Amino acid sequence: MADHDKQPDFLVEFAKQNRKHLSLPEKLLWKRVKFSSQQELHIKRQIPILGRYILDFFYEDLQLAIEIDGAGPHSFKAEEDEIRQQEIETTGIAFLRIPARFILREPDNAAAFVLSVCRGEISLDELDESYL
Repeated sequence: MADHDKQPDFLVEFAKQNRKHLSLPEKLLWKRVKFSSQQELHIKRQIPILGRYILDFFYEDLQLAIEIDGAGPHSFKAEEDEIRQQEIETTGIAFLRIPARFILREPDNAAAFVLSVCRGEISLDELDESYL
């Protein structure tokens, strides 16, 4: 994310605070992917971008934002979320959206799915809304 590295101090601090107060779906997913994050994939959580947004998770090798839909205090209205995503996508970042209900019902399968996408075992092009 070299183009996006320098972020306003307030946003960096807010992201740090968010890391301490993850929503339940974020906690469940992070608990399951953080070992891979430390070992092979380097998935990060609560990453500030464009001076005003924070990504739930980010996998830099694929320039992939992993967003949990319907989770926590930073949930957006669908229209605002779409505008946010389109703006971030202009930087070359792709999005993987995971419904919070999927993580809550099947946290192990949700984490396995995310890791499969990050490893390139599942292509974003193969996905549609029926996949989850």
